[in-house]
This record gives sequence, structure tokens and C-alpha cells, in this order.
Amino acid sequence: MEHPISGAEWQVMRVLWAHPGSTSQFIIQALQDGFDWQPATVKTLLGRLRKKDYLRMEKVETKYHYWPLLAEEDHLRLQLQAILDNSCSTKNASLVVSFLEQGSYSQSDLQMLQQTIASRLKDAPETLICHCLPGQCTCGHHH
Repeated sequence: MEHPISGAEWQVMRVLWAHPGSTSQFIIQALQDGFDWQPATVKTLLGRLRKKDYLRMEKVETKYHYWPLLAEEDHLRLQLQAILDNSCSTKNASLVVSFLEQGSYSQSDLQMLQQTIASRLKDAPETLICHCLPGQCTCGHHH
């Protein structure tokens, strides 16, 4: 199921995650304030997402309704796992730092992160070993 999706397809999926069972007209209206897309563009994106198995379509009376086939949290976890799988494990911390610096978080979010770090700290190794193939990264473990 996990075929890469474009930024535009992400926007359509976000509407469907928030409003499962929406019609194309609802999706078009939901996106019209943020994007200058024609209705045909949204319908093309819906078609692409169906081909990639991200959503299903069902005709209800005279209108087509769309439902996501993958939960938003599951999709985000898969995207994050793909990033981690395709980068050097010695760079995980800098990825998390970048994520923290670029995102917005409430105090309770940061407290949760702090607690998660504290609980993982006691079992964490002192250093990480790179598992990349020689020539794939710049961590310096392959010299």
C-alpha cells in the first residue's frame, strides 16, 4: 500500500482523515481557501490516490464518497520509519532535533517528550554503531 504520495495528494488525504466519507465536492470546498485548484485537479488527485490504494470510493445515491484506507497516524509512522530506515542510525538524534526545532509543541507535548527521553535514557547504549554500507554515509565509521 505504501506508495509515495505528492504534497497535493497529502492535502486531499488530510481532508479525508478529518472527514471520512466526504464527497469530491466537499473536498474541493475544503481545499479552495488554501489552494487555487480547479475541481478537475482534485478529482485527478482522488483518482491517483485510489490507484495507490490510499482510499476507496463508493457511490451513494448519485454521489461518490471517499474513505481513507489507512489511518493518518499509521501513515505518518510509516513515513517516519522510511526516513529512519534510509538514514544512518548515528544521525537519528540530529533528525529528532531538527524535528523539534521546526515543529510547534505545547508544554504538555514537550513534557511527554521529556518523559519519553528519560525512560529511554536508562537503556540506551553509550554510542550507536552505523549499519550503513561503506560509501552510504558520512558518519566516519567506515574508515
